[in-house]
Amino acid sequence: MSQSLANVSVHIVYSTKNRKPWLRDPEMRSELFAYNATVLKNDVDSPAILINGVEDHIHILCQLSRKFAIMDVLKHSKTETSKWIKKQGSAYRDFHW
Repeated sequence: MSQSLANVSVHIVYSTKNRKPWLRDPEMRSELFAYNATVLKNDVDSPAILINGVEDHIHILCQLSRKFAIMDVLKHSKTETSKWIKKQGSAYRDFHW
């Protein structure tokens, strides 16, 4: 019997609430991208190919897991990164995607 394979790459873009430039600090952005890559790989089995962005939005190119729906991958990514950003200091306590 033949084997079925799937390789679906997804380009995800999401912005900060009201496009507020929360992500101005390049070092913080870099750490955010690395953290998000870990979340995608370990929590929702959707390894990142590339993550980048600017002060008010990010782009994620990842391989979509066969186990999770796109909406679940996106929701988990946004939830976990939002929690992480809010822990970066009191200046970020009102952060929202």
